[in-house]
Amino acid sequence: MKKKVFVKFAILIVLFSAYFYWQNRYVELRPVILNNDINRVKVLNRNIVFFQNDFYRIAERNETPPNFYKNIKFVLDHQIGDYIVKEGVIYIKHKYMNDLEMIWNYTAKTNDLTWIKQKEKEDIFNKNAKIK
Repeated sequence: MKKKVFVKFAILIVLFSAYFYWQNRYVELRPVILNNDINRVKVLNRNIVFFQNDFYRIAERNETPPNFYKNIKFVLDHQIGDYIVKEGVIYIKHKYMNDLEMIWNYTAKTNDLTWIKQKEKEDIFNKNAKIK
């Protein structure tokens, strides 16, 4: 009896550890864009979406927004801050990359000059405030 409980507990720990590792491993950051050709189920001439991620898709290399690679580090510094750069490639945790809506938001912010200027002004203000 104790052996069965111990084996079940050990399996549970192994499964939990595998899930934790899978969610926290680093994967390459790819830009996300809106999915224009959404294959949705039509019911009474209305499109039904089962999952939120159906609205978005990972962009191909030729679909990348113009300032994405130039500004993505700035956006990540102000949003997550938990990323790794290896040989010029940015890696984020898998759990962040699973949230396509969040990554689409970051992709959109790389081209939003008003947001970038506002954050730069806040950075200048905050740095001055820390000195005094």
